[in-house]
Amino acid sequence: MSELSRLDRAATNITEVKRQLLDAAAFGKHLTPEQLENAAGKLGEGLKIYTEDLRGRPR
Repeated sequence: MSELSRLDRAATNITEVKRQLLDAAAFGKHLTPEQLENAAGKLGEGLKIYTEDLRGRPR
């Protein structure tokens, strides 16, 4: 099995966070501060990867 590209990994992490937050909202689940910090980290890293990729593309 091949490894995911950086962009694929970023998309996967962002999708995981989205699902986690939707699940919590839909079913009234509470996320711990640690879970929220982890989610924020995944979002931050994903956005960083997307930003770097966009800045590296020719206009």
